[in-house]
Amino acid sequence: MSQSASSEGGWITTFADLMTLLFCFFVLLTTLSTQPKNCSDLELYLKNYKKKFAKYELRSTKLSCIISLPQDFLFRSGDAVLKKGAFKELSPLFFKILEIPEHKSDLLTVEGHTDNVPMRSKKFPSNWELSSARATTIADMLIKRIKYPEKSISIAGYADTRPKTDYTDVNGAPLAGSELKKARNINRRVEIILTTPPKSLEESTLLFGGNN
Repeated sequence: MSQSASSEGGWITTFADLMTLLFCFFVLLTTLSTQPKNCSDLELYLKNYKKKFAKYELRSTKLSCIISLPQDFLFRSGDAVLKKGAFKELSPLFFKILEIPEHKSDLLTVEGHTDNVPMRSKKFPSNWELSSARATTIADMLIKRIKYPEKSISIAGYADTRPKTDYTDVNGAPLAGSELKKARNINRRVEIILTTPPKSLEESTLLFGGNN
């Protein structure tokens, strides 16, 4: 093989090596960027006290830890006033969240979810008002009694629009009897969303609107 041919083969090999390294880099970057939020300390706490928190559920997404609280110990049917003993039940969890370094700067969203039974009362004309009121009650408790940072808390009421379990069976037929009752009980809940905060407004890019 001539020297010129060898030189040509050399740069092709170098280029191929570079492409391989770039490919590995982007695979690693993608893997790291899709790692879920670290909920391990919170998960460990719930497992250590699993008897107390047996009905709680913890899920994670890329940016959030989601704690699902069953409604049965929080509110009476059609009401948004905390049941007696609910604060005692909830407070250890939220005091613990404030102690976990991973969650110290998190934004906390309280979501209210109802079942699909229509709500019509003078106080709550629909499930939208009821779910929002329940979320507000929990947020108010966090701010006033747990001393959670007010600027970190927001609320959302979703009525029955985001059920946790379906109201139909595997064949698409509406549930009835005990199965329907069970589904409604599962869907009546409050969810606590702990989210990594976005970049500051100063670091964001304005796409539309605002005063120049």
